[in-house]
Amino acid sequence: MNQLKSDDKKELFKVAFNDLSVILAGLRDQGLSDMEIFEFGKTVINHFDPEKMVHLKKISDEQDALFREANDM
Repeated sequence: MNQLKSDDKKELFKVAFNDLSVILAGLRDQGLSDMEIFEFGKTVINHFDPEKMVHLKKISDEQDALFREANDM
């Protein structure tokens, strides 16, 4: 996959920021508190945390190995 140029990244981030702002404003308009929106935002950020993704992949692989071993018994 080709690496994005700095200007391309800036444009993508600008578009994403605008899109997210609209979505979060919509949540507020529907009655969610700022704290609920903040906690939701932290959850989304954690979902895409590269370190957590590696950790979850490792746990998943270990569980798969345990299931395979249990099935072989």
